[in-house]
Amino acid sequence: MILRLRVYLIAVGLAAVVLLAGHLPPDLQHRGAHYLAWTAICLLSEMLWLSTLSGEGTVSMASTAGLATLALWGPDASMWIVSVSTLIANLLVQRKPWVRATFNSAQSVITMWLGGLTFVALGGPLGGLESAGQVIAGEGGAAALVAPVLGLFATYLVVNRALVAVAVAWSTERPYFRVLREDWFYRERVLDDLATFFLSPLVVISYAAIGYVGVVLFYAPLRMTYESQKRYVELRNAQNLLIHNERMAAKGEMAAEIGHELRNQLAAISGRAQMLLRDSDREAFNTVPRHAQIILEQSKRMEILSKGLMDFSGAELRIERLDLNALVQRSMEFVRSQNKFDTVEWDLHLAGGIPELRADPGQIQQVLLNLFINAADAMAEAASHRKLISVTTTFDDRARQVALVVSDNGPGIPLNHIGKVFEPHFTTKPEGHGFGLSTSYRIVANHGGTIAVESPPGQGARMTIRLPLHGPGHWS
Repeated sequence: MILRLRVYLIAVGLAAVVLLAGHLPPDLQHRGAHYLAWTAICLLSEMLWLSTLSGEGTVSMASTAGLATLALWGPDASMWIVSVSTLIANLLVQRKPWVRATFNSAQSVITMWLGGLTFVALGGPLGGLESAGQVIAGEGGAAALVAPVLGLFATYLVVNRALVAVAVAWSTERPYFRVLREDWFYRERVLDDLATFFLSPLVVISYAAIGYVGVVLFYAPLRMTYESQKRYVELRNAQNLLIHNERMAAKGEMAAEIGHELRNQLAAISGRAQMLLRDSDREAFNTVPRHAQIILEQSKRMEILSKGLMDFSGAELRIERLDLNALVQRSMEFVRSQNKFDTVEWDLHLAGGIPELRADPGQIQQVLLNLFINAADAMAEAASHRKLISVTTTFDDRARQVALVVSDNGPGIPLNHIGKVFEPHFTTKPEGHGFGLSTSYRIVANHGGTIAVESPPGQGARMTIRLPLHGPGHWS
């Protein structure tokens, strides 16, 4: 564990201890049984937990119970209730290491304390709605609680995510804002947060109306929300695994050709180095510039190959600013040294002034390589006199999207195959695995874009990809 992370965990823990010591639950004699009951309710909600998409953090349905606890019993009691339930759930249910369990419990104390300050500052009762003289119903009573409750929601969301993201970022060496974006502030997670948050006032009202029976009735919608999010995470993980497996298969197919090309380049470099040594022994230095130039050229070709392979091998989603035209050129340089592209001509029409888009460079390159390889294979099968791959990029400012078209002059795709090309396992290659285009389709869809195929008779195949500038997970 790095030093700054250790210091951060200790600081959060000490802050929680100080807060708990200074905010003992009020009226334990009369409210003690209720505090125990709500600890059990929060513990039950904590048991509905999921790993985040990165696998480095977790989220649970406990926010509904925690927010309701604070509104009903006030910040002092809720700090103790939520911290105890979080600690027990982390250690005994989720089986987390004691360091993570203690940190999660400590950060929940700070979150509830700051949420309570906001709740009280905006007009909420210091001792909670169950304190003497506080009622929910009545003229103007509910309206007066709108601002405190919304402020509580916002504070809880920001503080909880901000505190946990620091620990996750430093423990995994990922950028802080990338952790926030990928683990918590993506569209589906935020929608689920809002759903669970806005259930908490209904829990409070139901408890005030019919007691603990009303709280029990809310277990069903919480469970449904939990199952929905669980299925989404499982689906995304399955999609990422498919993309990764297809990438590994594609790398395997290219390994022999890349290895052959690298060996040729190393042979050229080694040969020229031997000539340099020989000529230096004879003091024939006039050949040095020529030998050095060839060594430099071969080294640059090796650098292009290795850089392309490293970009292509990235396993995790990395959304960043991407120059699509530059990626097209790098991908073309990456494949053109392979044997199957030896006789292929390239026709590039890359529009100028295209803004950078938000995308994963490795995954978009995977799509490009799939399309390039498919085009080369199709033209090789047809034994075309001239083999041509055309790549065109355009930008639609009104739709705020980039279009990429890859076409070839091969035999095209039969009409009865057009509707199947993006289906898994569908392939016309004798040794094909049938995942190239289906994975490309999934990658483009995950980026919020579309991919379409056209094959006019006698005009080869044309793949059109449209990608939004804002990328995946954007509020639009």
